[in-house]
Amino acid sequence: MKITRRNFSLTGGALSLSFLLNGGIIHLSPAQAKERALPYQTLTPGQAALIDLLGDAIVPGAKSAGLSYYIDHQLSAEFQDNLLILRYLRVPAPFDGFYASSLAAFESAISQKYNKKPRDLTETEMTAFITAMMQSNPDGWQHAPPAPFFYFVLRSDAIDVTYGTMDAFDSLDIPYMAHIEPGHTWEVNP
Repeated sequence: MKITRRNFSLTGGALSLSFLLNGGIIHLSPAQAKERALPYQTLTPGQAALIDLLGDAIVPGAKSAGLSYYIDHQLSAEFQDNLLILRYLRVPAPFDGFYASSLAAFESAISQKYNKKPRDLTETEMTAFITAMMQSNPDGWQHAPPAPFFYFVLRSDAIDVTYGTMDAFDSLDIPYMAHIEPGHTWEVNP
């Protein structure tokens, strides 16, 4: 079955991505790719760190779920196989420029407001900044898509990777009540 955002959560189990490693293809969840510290294909390590930092502040658990690996994998996927919300919002591909410019704007706005790097913000400062970016472009947010749109996109993808499986529902102690129950969970090969 072709995986789409719609049937992603209906297939249950863990999200499995294909990675080329040592000349062979392996299937890992984004969290497993993070644990193995696989090299990024599209994102720089700095961009990945910002995605994990902001994504985890918006959706706790997104970093450990492998958000940056999920986004990186999707950025290097063929358009028709891409699961990022940007595709479904009809944003023209490629999407790497969207993330690069938004992350640069995020860093710039943080620097202008707090004279700090994003990783050095307190939890209170990060929460206040996210609240501001949900509503409008913070001062210093330039040459990027609108901050509220970037927030919405990152939040949507973070929710998918963190809570979009039957296992995630179990971890939250929430009964999974699909309209159509999956026949089996995804297999993840070590």
